[in-house]
Amino acid sequence: MMRLAIRVSSASSSGRGHFERCLAIRSYIPEGVFWFVDYESDYIKNKIFKSDKIFYENGKNKFNILKNNLEKYSINCILIDSYAINSKDIHNISNNIPIVVFDDQNTNTIADILICPHPLNYNDIQGKKYLIGPKYAPISNKFSFFEKENSKDKKILISFGAYDSNGITLNVIKSVKKFIEDSKYNLNIIIILGKESPIITKVQHEIQNLSNYKLILDCDKMEKIYKNCDIAIGSPGLSYLERMASGTPSILISQNKLHDILINKWVDLGCGIKAENSANSIEYTLKKLILDDNLHQELILKGKNTVDGKGAERIAKEIINMVSIK
Repeated sequence: MMRLAIRVSSASSSGRGHFERCLAIRSYIPEGVFWFVDYESDYIKNKIFKSDKIFYENGKNKFNILKNNLEKYSINCILIDSYAINSKDIHNISNNIPIVVFDDQNTNTIADILICPHPLNYNDIQGKKYLIGPKYAPISNKFSFFEKENSKDKKILISFGAYDSNGITLNVIKSVKKFIEDSKYNLNIIIILGKESPIITKVQHEIQNLSNYKLILDCDKMEKIYKNCDIAIGSPGLSYLERMASGTPSILISQNKLHDILINKWVDLGCGIKAENSANSIEYTLKKLILDDNLHQELILKGKNTVDGKGAERIAKEIINMVSIK
């Protein structure tokens, strides 16, 4: 019997990607799951399955509550998705229980199964299973099974994560506003943020009295947003994998050094277009993607062929198989 514990970063500043990709995997686990999170959130409470249990890991000891419940609930596998947890932490908690770890930063950390849905290169370590690349993109399959809606006016999505502590959303809005003023294109702009983002007030002020701009907070139907959008501007995180599966071409802007690496990899694969966080670069790239129908169609097809929406199911099967033979 599968008894999976999931230890995931859930603070707003960490974004929602960690939780969402664990939730996508969890949907293929037949038994109830034990969630151990570091931040109490109504969003998470409302999203987990009714058969699941949730615990809050507070304080300096990142694993205290998890360790105290391993034997009590006969947990036989731990899935970890947190940048705040290192190899030493994992070694202290493992207790011969199989460990599955998301490793977006190519640290090759301690794990029985290591997951990275991005096209990075890893040096194989004997005895470790590697689930690397977009084949293992841990997204819901709902992003793959719909037809795009066509409309006269193009819709542009701006999304840099629920929190966006760097405020890139605001810079992009200003650049897009200038582009619309200069080009006279009829564009409708959809902006996604979480309710706890520190830039909401500034964004609201920037788009006030502009009927073609719409701000959506805590959107839980992103598949509907992708269905109606022609182009997205964002970073290369989980949402980008969702956009590829849904056939929404992306202009990619980096927020950190890891993003720099990922964007270059994805662009080399023909899955996106890179822009700098500047008005000139954003305007140039957006115009190029609007005017070049062939490029737009190529990005749609490449994205859908690269991310098929079955990655979470593949990961879950690997986890279940590992536990069954331990």
